[in-house]
Amino acid sequence: MRKLLVILSVVVAAAVFAQTINWAFLAEPITLNPWQHYGPNATVWNSYIIGPRYGSLYTYSDVRFDWIPGLATDLPDLKQEGDLWVYTIKLRTDVTWSDGTKFTADDVVWTMNTVRKLIVEYGLGGNWASMVDKDYFVKAEKVDDFTVKVYFTKPSLAKANFGALMMPILQKKYWEPKVEAALKSANPLQELYNYDNSDEPILGAFAFKRWEKGAFIEVAARKDYFDSGSILTLYKNGAVSFSNPKTGFSWSGYGEPTGEKELELVTGPYIDGIIYRFYLNRAAAITALINGDVSFIFNPLGLQKGEEDQLARVPGIKLIKNSVNGFRYIAFNMRRFPMNIKEFRQAIAAITDREFLCSRVLGGQAFPQYGVVPSANVFWYNPAVEKLSPGYGMSFGQRMQLAVDLLKKAGFKWVVEPKIEGNNVVRKGRGLIGPNGERIESIELLAPGTGYDPMRATMALYIERWANDLGIPIKANLVDFNYIVQRVWDEPFNFDIYMLGWSLGYYPDHIADFFKSDRAGVGDFNTPGYNNPEFDKLCDEFLAASDIETARKLAFKLQEILAEDLPYLVLFDAPVTEGYRTDQIIFPYEKTLSGLQYVNGVPTLVKPVVK
Repeated sequence: MRKLLVILSVVVAAAVFAQTINWAFLAEPITLNPWQHYGPNATVWNSYIIGPRYGSLYTYSDVRFDWIPGLATDLPDLKQEGDLWVYTIKLRTDVTWSDGTKFTADDVVWTMNTVRKLIVEYGLGGNWASMVDKDYFVKAEKVDDFTVKVYFTKPSLAKANFGALMMPILQKKYWEPKVEAALKSANPLQELYNYDNSDEPILGAFAFKRWEKGAFIEVAARKDYFDSGSILTLYKNGAVSFSNPKTGFSWSGYGEPTGEKELELVTGPYIDGIIYRFYLNRAAAITALINGDVSFIFNPLGLQKGEEDQLARVPGIKLIKNSVNGFRYIAFNMRRFPMNIKEFRQAIAAITDREFLCSRVLGGQAFPQYGVVPSANVFWYNPAVEKLSPGYGMSFGQRMQLAVDLLKKAGFKWVVEPKIEGNNVVRKGRGLIGPNGERIESIELLAPGTGYDPMRATMALYIERWANDLGIPIKANLVDFNYIVQRVWDEPFNFDIYMLGWSLGYYPDHIADFFKSDRAGVGDFNTPGYNNPEFDKLCDEFLAASDIETARKLAFKLQEILAEDLPYLVLFDAPVTEGYRTDQIIFPYEKTLSGLQYVNGVPTLVKPVVK
């Protein structure tokens, strides 16, 4: 799950339109419809294009990811009124939609209240339900054209500051009649998901131009983009300032904006447009970069070692490496037998030797991950989850024996029981029988193919081999990325185990989004169907926390519970290595958590090389 980073506050001086650039995608987006993307189909490939289209009241600064105003003029004024907590927010008066309409409080209030209505009355899920949590967000009210009040049951960091106040804002004039029409249909949400929004007004700098299915999506720069010429400055003392010389808007915070500057960015766009070209596999995209057909490859997984070596020899291509805020994992469908048995999940965890796979099989390109908060998110990561992982620090033989013991403890039997001696399986298991006497014939492990992610494909095949040595009949099915998304989110829980990855935000409220029992509906984020009342109770406390230290302690406890129950088995991740053509484009910076792909290639800041 990628947190909604809408970088509207990072804007530019005099826009210079020079040329259309070409960028590569390794998979085709499923949709550009915001209801579907922020609902059941929040894939990273959608987000690269959809993310920059919308604005939010608050956003993140580049590089440091400070929490700063986006469509707001300042940080919110928070007061308690009766039983509710009210965030009063002044809005910018210099913002316009791409159809020339003025952005006002009506757009904010309509979007927030409509999303809540769709969640409460129709079951809208996904990122929408994460941002507008019906148990915290009460309503939004218009005070005047450029002031709103947003009401919450608690002053929650997760559900206010990093939740509803960061949600994408849609244009009321465009969407209100379409939503009203959808609500009169037999299936309102599906009607919204299927709506062709190619003519939708946006706040971002790039408007949709065309989509050639199977080939590319093209977007065109708005020459009337309201924020062209804006200046974002990060100071080494921690202060941030933002100003739009064209409109006179300015803001500063987190200290005095004085002294040495860490970074200064002036927003464009500096290009005419972008063509996002789709490639069937990584090799084809690499060839396109080498040939100069594209100048940058979007890839949340980064380059593999062989690809790095290949590109390092090509003149005009530069490689950059960044740490990541995400993980790759397998999820167990706990609605199905035997994935619903904790010891079975623990047994699969025990045989999965992350250290061996990352260091030996993957050649050190990846590093093990143990918990649902990545180790790169240092403040929120609980290092205790490593030692809680079944098999941690054990030899291969000890891991396999632990798996056998865990299965026996839960009442599993075999027609032929596996036998472990030292580090060898001297007798393979056969005919696994569950505690209920039911023989387990086959368990499908869906995983991306080698053309998309050879690391995950390799790991899936090793898990298959080790499991079958113990008589656990797992079959790795290496398939297309979008096929896994369809099986997991579009169909009613049509999977046994799947392997995917998440790109995450900085505030770890994804812990609740992924595993709270009320998020287990079709199309929502709790895909395993995990249901633990103790966990839910602690989640509620975590989500309600209004101070960082309390939230951190609760986040640590939640990570420990998940390390024991294992609805997810978190596997690994890798530093993101990216390559781009320095003879075609200039990026404003190269060091940023999870790489340039994580910030959508900063389309309002990238510049063409003048030849």
